[in-house]
Amino acid sequence: MFLYGATPGASLRYSSFQLDAAGRPTGPQTRRSPALSAPTCLTGDAACPQLEALGDGRVSHLWTSEAGQESVSTVGLDTTTVLSAPTDGDSRGRIGGGTGRYVLYSGGSGKQRIVDFPRAATTGETTLTRERSASAVWGQTLWAPGSAQGQVTGRNLKTGTTTTVATGAPCTPTDIQAVNTWLYWSCGTSAGVYDRAADRRITVPADLGPARLADGFLLRENRTTHELLLTDFHTGTATTRTLVKLPATDQNTGGGNGRWAVDRFGGHVAYLNGTYGEVSIVPSGVPTSPLAQMEAQVYSPSVIGKSFPWAPVWQLNKPSTWTLTLTNAFGTTVRTLSGASTGAAVRPAWDGTTDSGGATGGAYTWKLTAHPRDDQGPDLTLTGTMTLG
Repeated sequence: MFLYGATPGASLRYSSFQLDAAGRPTGPQTRRSPALSAPTCLTGDAACPQLEALGDGRVSHLWTSEAGQESVSTVGLDTTTVLSAPTDGDSRGRIGGGTGRYVLYSGGSGKQRIVDFPRAATTGETTLTRERSASAVWGQTLWAPGSAQGQVTGRNLKTGTTTTVATGAPCTPTDIQAVNTWLYWSCGTSAGVYDRAADRRITVPADLGPARLADGFLLRENRTTHELLLTDFHTGTATTRTLVKLPATDQNTGGGNGRWAVDRFGGHVAYLNGTYGEVSIVPSGVPTSPLAQMEAQVYSPSVIGKSFPWAPVWQLNKPSTWTLTLTNAFGTTVRTLSGASTGAAVRPAWDGTTDSGGATGGAYTWKLTAHPRDDQGPDLTLTGTMTLG
């Protein structure tokens, strides 16, 4: 879980702490950014600076200059690095979502950008610019309205290939969200979830304000009764229950959500439970999807060593513990690495050291075995090759 706020020295920074299966913090907070100066926020915007956890150990936010011009930034992998990408003078925008390397920015100019922060990048880069519409990014796919009523089209941001699904929406959606195989759409007065895995359509409530899609459920806030409502649809039938009664003071005066959040890469919900910034964390009680790969950045290094290790990234859909084995061309396993995911991303680093010394050039076969940290679903096994030198 990420936290953003002032330190005892009065600077702003990001910190995080691990949660156990019941949502309880385990261990102390860990610093996850350098000291940051305060952004310029729009008056009354309780959601500023619009944090978006990317599921790979990083969090993205909007940086607004005194002139009102915005940049998309990410922090989180260490205590010194801030990666940013300008929006070419755009302003009054929102982060519409993001996972792993890709962040969706919707600008006040009417333009929408996909900003890419790949492995080992020193800055962000706009990889796609389009007209602003309802849209969502999950893994390496951008989901947006299709050419016909009710259609939603997914565009692979690496290959450009497209997939179109018929959601059954009676309109062109004004809101689209994506998590795992779930696609949420809303027309304001009607809403639904399309389950891509089972090819089925699920009607969900649309009688309140903005909703947030998670893995198998939807979260909404009734700002009249101050109830936080959870709609569980993972079985194909939607059922709604009150998760918690929020404080009567409504902090959502800026048009965004300023007092609750949901973990799209797991099942936890966080909310402010008082006037002094106390945060409560509760599990959703909804089973999570099986462990799956969302995106990967596996490459062949020209050289390898302690200062420049082989450092691929596998973006998964939820946290895991993992083991990576490397086998040479003779079928001999030369190195085994293990660890726990950073967020939901597997980030190993092999410096070329083997049981018999150092790696030699040539082809290596890798095998990644990941076990879901919530113990829900089977292990995930991925294999492939890379060439050294």
